[in-house]
Amino acid sequence: MPTVDELLGHFQRQAALPWAKDTARDYRVWILHYEKMLDRRIQGRLHEFEAIARRFGHGWDTLHLATLVPPWFAAHDLFDGLAEQPDELPGLLPDFEAHLVQVVSDRLRSLSDGDILALSGAGSLFGLTRVSTIAEKVAPEIRGRLLLFFPGRHENGVYRLLDARDGWTYRATPIPA
Repeated sequence: MPTVDELLGHFQRQAALPWAKDTARDYRVWILHYEKMLDRRIQGRLHEFEAIARRFGHGWDTLHLATLVPPWFAAHDLFDGLAEQPDELPGLLPDFEAHLVQVVSDRLRSLSDGDILALSGAGSLFGLTRVSTIAEKVAPEIRGRLLLFFPGRHENGVYRLLDARDGWTYRATPIPA
């Protein structure tokens, strides 16, 4: 798997390509996949990905998915009871997923055709919802590009978050290709 510097190079090649206006929404999702051990290094260097995007005339916005998890659960009416009855957690997950989709969709709607929304912190969703579900549900709102920083593997068209879950196929553009 590539280093962070190599990933920056792969991203630069992708960002330099012209964007066709008729690209299907699913292909407007870019999944930058990397070894899970690189996740903190990637987080620390997001500003370099932003600088590359801006160098090629693209707007940039970021959303760290991990910051959405604790406030949502802490604000939920059943939060106090979850400590005593943690088996009730699965019943809350569809609402949490809907919340994530709404937040990402709202952010996408606020951007223009030349902008990139970079989603980081995908590993924080492990066990709560599938990243693939979020990507599929927000795809209709993508006007520019959605860049998903993905700590996991991509092999033969199959993505595996944190190398620990059954894979899922998705029509997104993988980086590196």
